[in-house]
Amino acid sequence: MYSLIAFVLLAGVAVVSYQLGRRQSRKEIAAMQEEMDRLVEAEQDAAIVKRVSQQMEDIAYQQKAISDQQRDRAEEQSILATRNALRAEMESRAAHEAEQKANSAAEVAEKERANAERQQMIAEEQRDEATYAKNVTDTLNRRTQARSLAVSSQVRREAGEPDVADLLAYASWYFLKNNRGNQYYSDTFKSLTLATGGTPRYRVPENGAVNAISQIPGTPGQCVAVTNYGEVVWMTAGVNGGAKTLSAQTLLFNPEFDFRDVLVMDGKIYALSLKGPLCILDFQGNLQEVELPEEHYFKVVPMGGGGLLLAGRQSLSWYSNGKITGRESLSKPLSALVNRNNTICLFYADGSYAEMDITGTIADKKPLVPYVVTAAHYDRATQCLLVGVEDGTVYPINKYNRVMETLAAHKSRCISITMLGTIVVTGGYDKSVFIWSMDNLLYESRLTFQEELEQASTVISKKPLDGKSIPTEWLVPVDYTYDGWTLAVCGDADGKTVWIGTSSGNVTTLNSSADDMARQLLGKLNRNLTEQEWTRYVSSSIPYMKFK
Repeated sequence: MYSLIAFVLLAGVAVVSYQLGRRQSRKEIAAMQEEMDRLVEAEQDAAIVKRVSQQMEDIAYQQKAISDQQRDRAEEQSILATRNALRAEMESRAAHEAEQKANSAAEVAEKERANAERQQMIAEEQRDEATYAKNVTDTLNRRTQARSLAVSSQVRREAGEPDVADLLAYASWYFLKNNRGNQYYSDTFKSLTLATGGTPRYRVPENGAVNAISQIPGTPGQCVAVTNYGEVVWMTAGVNGGAKTLSAQTLLFNPEFDFRDVLVMDGKIYALSLKGPLCILDFQGNLQEVELPEEHYFKVVPMGGGGLLLAGRQSLSWYSNGKITGRESLSKPLSALVNRNNTICLFYADGSYAEMDITGTIADKKPLVPYVVTAAHYDRATQCLLVGVEDGTVYPINKYNRVMETLAAHKSRCISITMLGTIVVTGGYDKSVFIWSMDNLLYESRLTFQEELEQASTVISKKPLDGKSIPTEWLVPVDYTYDGWTLAVCGDADGKTVWIGTSSGNVTTLNSSADDMARQLLGKLNRNLTEQEWTRYVSSSIPYMKFK
């Protein structure tokens, strides 16, 4: 049993040993197989690595060949770049030298251009100067020729050639008007006057001095004149066969009356006698006399509402509704007075000045001019006050009491003034009438007359002169001389005709507008100057022109 057990044990040990050996052998075989597999794999990897290495070597050789080629190309490029750099340097130097030459040439060109521009400016200035000099020469030549034509017109008229005289008169005005000349040049104005009918004259029946004239409001071509011999004359202007005429009707004649002033208002005539009475007439000659306080009367002034102010040498009387309603004595004699927009300007014989309002309150004021005023006129349209003084000078004064200009007119006392639009007409003891166009005056301020009227203080300069404008010809007024003192000048209702009365008893009319007479004359002309007449009377240097 023990043997069997031993056998069994031995057999078990043998089996166990066999199994253990077999497992060990399997392990070894597996290890060997694993090793072999590893070796095979390593061999395969080595072969792969070898192939890869071979390929890498081939690639390396290829890259080396490419690198050699690139190096060779780079060397070639370097050589080429060096050559290009040298060429670029040479070209840069050449460009720099060219730039310097170009800059030098540009500087020279700029200098030449600037010099050319200067030369052009000089040439243009010289051309402008030459043009201006020619314009001045032509303008002055035409002005001079215009004055000569005016004289020739009057000569031809006296020689019995009225058609040529008319043409020359119009040409004279035309050249002055269009060359900034003075169309109120006396000979030109007079030639226009003769060409448009002249200055008709009427002598009052009793040859009394015509002390005052009043227009008839709203009735052009009619006025009323009074004389120091007691005459009240109703006058009418007309035209007969191209010639101007004056006709008259005596409404009153009484040598006891020494009429010094007259006013037509509301269809009635108010004639003021030196020592009274105030004569009130209608146009049928019906007379009403109003006795006045003892005085030396010289002026009748409208006060509105049908009332009148009667001025004596040293008193003022108010008239209304057929009677004297008040009287104010003055401390000193008056030399002139005027209604200035409902303020009565009182000018005294000693040169002092006062103003009176509509209530009759008198206030002393600073004199408007430092002289004795002998005539005054107020123009409502322009609000211009005109005063004439004892030495013959006339001063236009605007609404701010500023003297705008000095009109050195008469050689003796100025005694009558009127204004039509911008035309001033004055009369004096020197037997003259002067006509001034306020628009033609060359004011120191270089403002126009209308602008001067609005200036409260003196204006030194409106703007600098450009140096190229041809100066306007200075206005020398038209002067007419009569056979007696020009005691009365009065504007007509037509706004252009002036009535003039003299101490010798004559009444005449005068068109104060050169432009209006030129329009009339142009309508009257029936032909133009021939070229031969143009050369003879005008000038061959002035291009021929037609006026019709």
